[in-house]
Amino acid sequence: MARVEPRKPRAYTIDPAVAQDRARKARAAQLTVDHYVQKIVERAPELTDQHIAKLRTLLRPVNGGMAE
Repeated sequence: MARVEPRKPRAYTIDPAVAQDRARKARAAQLTVDHYVQKIVERAPELTDQHIAKLRTLLRPVNGGMAE
């Protein structure tokens, strides 16, 4: 069996406040409308006719062509 070397400690560490800020920003990016649209587009081949009909209903123009 090959001998496994122990891991070396990192040469740097991230301040916990910086790590928390990065995590908060990453989560905020996941909650944007653009993110959800991207996910739907990626899964377009899996959408059923019922899914497409529901999306059309939800995305139809209202109030003079502007979606709310």
